[in-house]
Amino acid sequence: MRPEYANAFGLRKVSDKEGQLLEVTLDISYKYMENAMTVNAQGGIENVATPAADTVASIVMNRQSAISLRNLLIQTLGNEQ
Repeated sequence: MRPEYANAFGLRKVSDKEGQLLEVTLDISYKYMENAMTVNAQGGIENVATPAADTVASIVMNRQSAISLRNLLIQTLGNEQ
């Protein structure tokens, strides 16, 4: 069953030869267990849980946009751990 909210996040970055950050991609998805019916070697049917993931969005940002997002998160969440 899919979760109600996104629960998995990933970051990818692109840098130039000198190591300067050019772009950051924030991948947002949800991971969950999905039930599937399979036929085993003896011809019986089994109900198995398999991992699944659906991508909700991928947000591509330049360096300044990524810094702005970071600052917004810090302002919103404060010093929560």
